[in-house]
Amino acid sequence: MKTDNPHTGHRKRLRSLIDKVGLEKLTDVQIVEQILTMSHARKDTNEIAHALLSKFGSISKILDADYKSLVAVEGVGEVTAKLITYLPQIFDIYVKDKTARQYNCKNFGDVYKYFEMIFAGKTKEVFVVAYVNKNNTFQNFEIIAQGDTTSVKLDKAEINKSLVYNNATSLITAHNHPFGSASPSTADYDCYYSLKSFFLTLGIAYLDNVIIGDDGMFTFKQNMFIDKKDLIDKN
Repeated sequence: MKTDNPHTGHRKRLRSLIDKVGLEKLTDVQIVEQILTMSHARKDTNEIAHALLSKFGSISKILDADYKSLVAVEGVGEVTAKLITYLPQIFDIYVKDKTARQYNCKNFGDVYKYFEMIFAGKTKEVFVVAYVNKNNTFQNFEIIAQGDTTSVKLDKAEINKSLVYNNATSLITAHNHPFGSASPSTADYDCYYSLKSFFLTLGIAYLDNVIIGDDGMFTFKQNMFIDKKDLIDKN
């Protein structure tokens, strides 16, 4: 006796739900299912979505996973694994394009909003160099290094490559404290003074080094913490 497949029409219903309420209202499984439809033209993706979430634990961890770990999940396959690894890169390109030349580096509110956008969704510490043009607006940024939840290691050779590529004359550096306060550690101060000396020898204007945390922003140039509420409300 033939029985109806419970997933018949599921993809169409999911698309209708997205059109009605938006992706943010979907469950994690539904969001992963929708991502997977981009590499599975007709195949039901529900089981694969469950398998990915079971292995990695969350959507962000799926997107942060490497190709080798992804392709090991049954049903994922080479094309899907590559697609998933591309998505964070696409997000970074989107943010870079969206934020280019919109924010003034002389305004604390603008500086905060610029870097907050770059660090949005990041669960690990990320170090960024943001390049500033002669009009004091942000022109471009490069993610130089990514670490773990509490630290990130810098390679000055990588920074130098970015400086040359961007023909740098003026810049701001920044990193995030993804699960804590923007208040700097001793290591953060050591890093700032080391970078200050490094950029000075290269003749590059080092405008500031900032930390973005859950509670606001710390600016090394002014050596002060600015509460998130003040940054949002007063700018």
